[in-house]
Amino acid sequence: MTVLLNLLKSVVFGIVQGITEWLPISSTGHLILMESFMPLNVFADHAANEAFWSMYKVVIQFGSILAVMIMF
Repeated sequence: MTVLLNLLKSVVFGIVQGITEWLPISSTGHLILMESFMPLNVFADHAANEAFWSMYKVVIQFGSILAVMIMF
């Protein structure tokens, strides 16, 4: 059940990232705010979750940057 919940949270994070990337507002700020309301608890260890979250932000923003580069 937690895997499905984390997957749904990840989809919501992706949608928010995709919408806020094109608007003149901070997409990173929205990801940080969303993470405080809907944390992705993938690992039991807090340090492992922090490392995962840092990498997750890089990967999700890389997807947005790649889309912008392909578009233009």
